[in-house]
Formats: sequence, structure tokens, C-alpha cells
Amino acid sequence: MLWLDKYERYTRVAPGLFAVLPVVITVTALGYRQVPVVSVAVSLLSLAGGPVLLADTVRQFGQQAQDRLWSKWGGAPTTQALRLRENSSNTVQRDMWRSAIEKVSGVTLVSRAVETKNPHKADEAIEAAVARLRELTRGEPQFLLLQAENRSYGFQRNFYGIRWLGRQVAFLGMLVIAGFMTWGLLHNRHAGVPTADVLGLLLNGAIMLAWFTLPSPKRVRVAGDKYAHQLLHAAVSLAEGNATAATGGVTP
Repeated sequence: MLWLDKYERYTRVAPGLFAVLPVVITVTALGYRQVPVVSVAVSLLSLAGGPVLLADTVRQFGQQAQDRLWSKWGGAPTTQALRLRENSSNTVQRDMWRSAIEKVSGVTLVSRAVETKNPHKADEAIEAAVARLRELTRGEPQFLLLQAENRSYGFQRNFYGIRWLGRQVAFLGMLVIAGFMTWGLLHNRHAGVPTADVLGLLLNGAIMLAWFTLPSPKRVRVAGDKYAHQLLHAAVSLAEGNATAATGGVTP
């Protein structure tokens, strides 16, 4: 996976691998892992760009989930944090963020009167300013905490986005193992139920349970808010000419 960067490995490949893990468990439990054709197929898939395809697939599911969540929430967390028409727990902080992002992005955010009259135009200005801010902070070593929050949000978004795929793969893995167990008992292929089959069934069941309990809109929202706030704090640091505050104490 040398052709994938740290962000892609953490936010896209990791959720994808967890989704296809039941396939590995099922093949191993049934004793087919060492079959030459299986080994060759896995090797060819890795060499032919399997991880890249997996990462892109997870990304697509994550983007679709993000679009649905943002529509339900009323916009991206950064947009909501900068809107004047939104209720804010700290208006002083919001005004500081707005002033900073205007300064570093060169985009003027509209007034409260204009935002009330034309909220779509106000959101477009905010989105343009945020997009410029992301480019200014992308990959910069002084924004390590921001990058960490970005990865955390990306992981939670993609993990939530592929939850149905993960559940289906885990359920199919359970069905396959259960089917082989039943076939073996009916045809007296084993004196009892093989331990590997039982473990495989239990592991796939645990993974399916995890897919039902771990991914959630709440976890995505919490991670999104943390990333949005850290991004806006980075704008303040850039506006003040001091990026050290955005790193959590790491000197550039």
C-alpha cells in the first residue's frame, strides 16, 4: 500500500479492511486459506491495485453518507459554526472565527441582514472561505492536531458510510460457515462440529454486532465538530501569524 498516503490508509483502507475481514475469517475457518488458487488470487488482487479500489469504494460510500448527514443537519459543521443565523454557544468565538477566516481566505462573509435575506448566498461565501482555508492548512506540519482531527472525521464518516456493506459481508460469512457446518453434519464428514467453524461463526457474529453498534451519526457529528473547530482555530492562528497554537504545543 505504498501508493496510498497516511490519510487514505487510516480513513479509507482501515474501514474497508474491517468490512472484508469476514471473508478472510470464513476462508480461514473452512480451511481454504492455504489452497494455491486462493493464495494466488489474493496476491494478484494486491498487486493489481486492490487496496486502491477498496479505498475508492469506501470513499464513495463515505461521501454519499456525508451528503445525507449534512442535508439532515442543515449543512457542514464548519458552515453551521460560521452562520450568524445559527444559535451559538459562544458568539465571541464565532465572530473571531469569521474575522480570521475572512483575513486568511480573502473571502468576505455577508452581514446578518444579507444572510437572513439570502441564506444560500451566505452559505456559498462561507463554503468558499472554508475551502480556501483547507488548502492553506493541507499537509502543513505545523497543523498536526488539525490533521489528526481530519483523519478522525474521515474514518468515522467512511465507517458509517459502509456499515450496510460490512453487515452484509459479515452475515454472508456466517451463512457460509453455518451452511458448511450443516452439510458436514448431514454427510457425517466430521465426528462433531469443527472448532475452527465455531470460532469463525462467532467472530463473524461479533463483527456484525460491531457494525450495528459502533457506526452512528452521533459519532460522525462529534468528530465533524471537532475537526471544524480545529480548522477554524487554525484560521485564527494564521490570521495572527502564529500557527503554534493550532498544533497543541508543537513548534513548527
